[in-house]
Parts: sequence; C-alpha cells; structure tokens
Amino acid sequence: MQWWLKARRVNTTLLTSYAVFVALVLLLQDVVADLPSFLTGGDNPVVAILMAPVPLYAALMMSLESRLPAAEDTGTRPVRLMDAGLVLTVIAAAALAGTVIGLSFASSSALAVGRNTAFLVGLTLCTRPLIGSPAVMTPVAWLLAVMLFGFDHGHPYFWSVLPRANDDPIALMAAAVSLALGLVGQMTLRPRAIS
Repeated sequence: MQWWLKARRVNTTLLTSYAVFVALVLLLQDVVADLPSFLTGGDNPVVAILMAPVPLYAALMMSLESRLPAAEDTGTRPVRLMDAGLVLTVIAAAALAGTVIGLSFASSSALAVGRNTAFLVGLTLCTRPLIGSPAVMTPVAWLLAVMLFGFDHGHPYFWSVLPRANDDPIALMAAAVSLALGLVGQMTLRPRAIS
C-alpha cells in the first residue's frame, strides 16, 4: 500500500492540490464574474468557484496516469480497486471542504463544490479510456461551454450542471451518473496508451 501511495504521488501532488483547492474555495466562494453570452448577447453572471475543482481533478488524473503498467498488470494487488478508492476519497474530501466552508460562511456556491468535483472527475474518467491523458482537458472544455453558452438571461440551462443550485435534482443526478460511469470505466477499461 505504501508503494502504491508513492507511485500515485498521493503525499506530494494530491495533498498540495487539495490545499490549493481549499484556498480557492475560501477565496472564490461568492465572487461573480460577468462573462459574455454567445446565445443571448447579454452578460452571464458566472460564479468563479466553478474553477476551484480544476487543480484537484488535474492532480488526481496525474496521479492515476502515474501508473507502472508492467508491475500493475502482472501484480496480485487490486490496483484498479485502489484507484477507484482514491477517486472516491478525493471527491469525499472535496465535498467535506465545500460543506464546512459553505456552512461556516453561509455560501451556497461552496456547498455545491463537492457535487461539481464529482461531475468533473466523472466526466474526465468517462473520456480517459477514449483519449488517454488528454482527457484532463474535457472538464475545462465543459467549463468554457457552461460559461459562454450555459445561461439564458442569467439562469443556467439544465444541461450546464455546474452553476445550478446545490440541491438541484438534475445536477445531482448528472453528477451521480457521470461519476458512476467514470468509475465503471476506471474499473473495466484500460486507459489509452500514449503513442
């Protein structure tokens, strides 16, 4: 287990990115940026905290990509199961940080950061078997699409997921489905090899 933690860079990369994530949630919790909308011609009030999960999920993907294929494919340890546990632990830690900060500062946007992290990690894991390590850019493309096309006169569309209210059932279902499909892909499919 200790060698797996070192191989996945949990003590260095993931803990550092988690500290950056918590700092971003603290700093950006209710900061709103008015971005242009390509659909309505007006402004989109985008909460800046939507970008907070980026360093965390990027570090998680870097950890998952730091595998040793020969040793892991021939070994007897359940490495894929341990990787799935790492994914769930990171998402639980993000949800915990968002909940503590959201309740402490009465910030509804901070409360949704765990759901948003689960959605973005699930999205990345869904595309990872198809495109390999460049899948880390999939959530960035989603974030840009949401920021530029995801609002109708200041109200988020149902598909946008991230800016929706913390208790929105559509967003919760999308995050759960995205994460479940991503974990199934993580457990059953091999990531595309770098060529």
